[in-house]
Amino acid sequence: MLFIALFLGIMLCTAEERSPPVIKLDSVVLKEAEITLPVSSSLSLTCDGDSKITWSTTSFKLMRNTKLQSVIEIKQLTADYTGTYKCAYENQPNLTSEVHIYVIDPKKPWVTPRNLRDVKEGSELLLCQVTDPSATDLSLHMTNGHPTPPDMQYTVLPRRGILIRHLLARHSADYICSANINGVKNHSEKVTVTVIERLRFPPSVFLEVDGNVRIVGEKLQITCFTSNPDHFYNHTWKHSYHKALNVSKKTISEGQSKQVQITSTVTIPAVAMSHTGNFTCIAINEAGANSSTTYLQVVDKPYIRLIPHLSPNLYQNGSLVEVKEGENLEINILIEAYPQIKEHWWDVPVSHNMSTHDKTWVIRDSNRYKCSLLVQRVRSEDRGQYTLNTRSTGLNGSITFNVQVSQKPSTMLIRKNASTLTCTSSGYPAPTILWYQCPGIQNTCDGNNETIKVQPLLNWPMDVQTGELGPNEVKSELTLSPSSSEFTVECVSINPVGEERKTYVSYVPPANVSKHPITKLFTPTLIGATSIAAILLLLLVIVLYKYKQKPKYEVRWKIIETNDGNNYTFIDPVQLPYNKKWEFPRDKLKLGQILGAGAFGKVVEATAYGLGTDENKTTRVAVKMLKLFHSIKQALMSELKILSHLGCHDNIVNLLGACTQGGPMLMITEYCSHGDLLNFLRGNAKQFLDSILSRPEVFEIPGATGIPADSIHYKNTCTQECRGRSDSGISSSTSDYQEMHPAQRPKQCLMGSLCDDPEIDSWSLDIEDLLNFSFQVAQGMNFLASKNCIHRDVAARNVLLTEGRVAKICDFGPVFQVTSGPTAYCFGRFSLWVGKSPYPNVVVDTRFYKMIKDGCHMSQPDFAPPQIYTIMKMCWNLEPTVRPTFNTISHLIHNLLYGQPDQTYRNVQETSQQQEEGEHCDRAKIREDRDQSLSLVGEDQPLMKKNNYQFC
Repeated sequence: MLFIALFLGIMLCTAEERSPPVIKLDSVVLKEAEITLPVSSSLSLTCDGDSKITWSTTSFKLMRNTKLQSVIEIKQLTADYTGTYKCAYENQPNLTSEVHIYVIDPKKPWVTPRNLRDVKEGSELLLCQVTDPSATDLSLHMTNGHPTPPDMQYTVLPRRGILIRHLLARHSADYICSANINGVKNHSEKVTVTVIERLRFPPSVFLEVDGNVRIVGEKLQITCFTSNPDHFYNHTWKHSYHKALNVSKKTISEGQSKQVQITSTVTIPAVAMSHTGNFTCIAINEAGANSSTTYLQVVDKPYIRLIPHLSPNLYQNGSLVEVKEGENLEINILIEAYPQIKEHWWDVPVSHNMSTHDKTWVIRDSNRYKCSLLVQRVRSEDRGQYTLNTRSTGLNGSITFNVQVSQKPSTMLIRKNASTLTCTSSGYPAPTILWYQCPGIQNTCDGNNETIKVQPLLNWPMDVQTGELGPNEVKSELTLSPSSSEFTVECVSINPVGEERKTYVSYVPPANVSKHPITKLFTPTLIGATSIAAILLLLLVIVLYKYKQKPKYEVRWKIIETNDGNNYTFIDPVQLPYNKKWEFPRDKLKLGQILGAGAFGKVVEATAYGLGTDENKTTRVAVKMLKLFHSIKQALMSELKILSHLGCHDNIVNLLGACTQGGPMLMITEYCSHGDLLNFLRGNAKQFLDSILSRPEVFEIPGATGIPADSIHYKNTCTQECRGRSDSGISSSTSDYQEMHPAQRPKQCLMGSLCDDPEIDSWSLDIEDLLNFSFQVAQGMNFLASKNCIHRDVAARNVLLTEGRVAKICDFGPVFQVTSGPTAYCFGRFSLWVGKSPYPNVVVDTRFYKMIKDGCHMSQPDFAPPQIYTIMKMCWNLEPTVRPTFNTISHLIHNLLYGQPDQTYRNVQETSQQQEEGEHCDRAKIREDRDQSLSLVGEDQPLMKKNNYQFC
């Protein structure tokens, strides 16, 4: 060690005492820092030193020559050889000697670079050099005479010329150098400077996959895509494998974008276990390096791995999973497999309805997947085995979860005999039954009540019955001890989910019972009190009966959660969320005239200012408000939540906003300028008949029996301005509901959106309009069905018309509490033909419903296309599952509107052509029921001269 330190010290001293190399001109040592040589002369420069030396020069002629020898010999000098020549040691480049040579050429006082290549942003550029040392006042300016850019930094060096430092991209331009030589202003040639922006980002690198798995012996190909703005970047692969990789490259240059793309592929014909590891694709440019890595896993055979991940609220013990009743069950499984999974499916308990499941399958890469199963609001019947099955080429895999639903105890306490009580409780985990006794008659023997002395009884034996993944039933019996005083016994069932209490009270009869005869009890006072009580009870019954007869407000929209055949479970609207985005300021809502009113509230026309994104926009809307009853407010809030949950559709009255704070609740919906469809049809019935009867070809169909002139006209069914509901067959005198009707036109329109087309009411009404109304209502009902929503009262009175005669299903006014399935039966009696009643002169009573159940229905309406009547009869099928869906009805009417040639229809006269084959009714009985019903109506209702309705 001492020897090495001594040697290094000697070498260091030698280096410090070393002399710079010596430059000789024509073998003569130069002592001057600069020399002047005439043009066309010769030059011989030699550099001598004690070790190997290198030359560098600023001469534009030799600047790019990197292989200068130790002796520079030039036979005929030109001005381009002007420059500084520097000589240095290779092993000590800071030890130099230099000389500046002027090659004077009177014709060329300036020299500039011959081939000035594009220079990088931030670099230096020697732009001009003078050939005459007497030159003064060197300057630089642009060819158009303007000075250089303000942020350009350049230095005038008497020996070197003009040097520009820290070039920027915006400095690209044409420049000229100037100087005074012997009192004469001399200019250089034009020099074009192009500055290339320095790259700020490394090349982009992309691998096709981020993971690879291969079985020993299989072929592997990994492709890497790199991209760079120019060719000046390097591309390499890195791998821990000791052998060289077989890499193929392909370079592509794109035209306008000037991007250079290199596609590089690593190929291994047959992988081995030693190839396991990372493969890294690397690309480097002046801005830095970028890389992308993929991992290769080499295995000896195919595999499927299933890794469960359950939510934190679930308890798991092996395959057993416990979830509390009412909570959500979410099972996530990560799958790793090779070869790829071709098929997957879930096996769930047989009794479970799969419609409540949300299943997802996500492919993370070619060999990894994620599968999820979500069961919302778990119920007891959801317990059982849940199995995920997967299948790849030649390999199957599965994972099973035994789901147990934790239930709160359900307890029943009965008296087995005079001295024995039996308490039975079921739940999961198995409940524990405790007995308590307290004196007197109490509601509970809860120990928190300090005024009651609670006596815990000894733990009595329990009989536990366990079922496979089902609730456990526990039974305990208690023998009562004789007592002369009253007491209360309580059975308490407890498990980790909750508890339930049941009580039994032991009564003791009075010691002395009255011995007076029974007749003594009925004194005049007692008889009077009993009579008064009976009268009050009778009045209470009458009041309750009248109250029950009143129509109750109920939201017609119902959203289905699950279904079992024709039995439906509906979502409680109270549980639906309400988004505050629907809130609208009350001060920006100006209420107008009433559009409709009923027993529970009203609908008014209003003007909304700033509804939507435009604060200056004025919109005509309809506002629904109710009377201040708590239950009604809750119903309207439920309706608001359902409408916001449904979303928007062209054929329903869409929600626009709401006011739920700071005053009465208001629900803002679209304004429909033409009122309800029922009154629209009635008001335009005469126009409809005139348009039909004005076409003589209607009654000139070959083979058809002529229709007498006196039987083809309708009488006006509503000669006065009445708006009662007659289409349902129920007298409107029992309801104070007011139908929706168009509001009067404002005297002055503030905005264009508030003014209807003045000629809209003059349009004629024809069969195509009625078909369009039917099609639009079917579209709206199909939308509701797609949202698992039931309207429950589809009728022309609940359809509104807006501008352009667009039909929108609405929900205004009270209804009686009825329930019906989401079928198309109501649509079958959706009478659009001039707003008539489906069953005129028929009292809606038990006989009417019996006839409906027996298959009797209305006949084909006047002028209705036979295809429409066929759709109506399809909707009336007694088997709900056979009736067409609203999607099917929409397609049928659409084809009738646009897919069939124009046809002219006539009134069907013969009953035999309207009845379906296979209808079997007791005609005598039905005719009798019909005659009795007709006799109860009276003759004061105007009817058509020809009865257009028939029964079986």
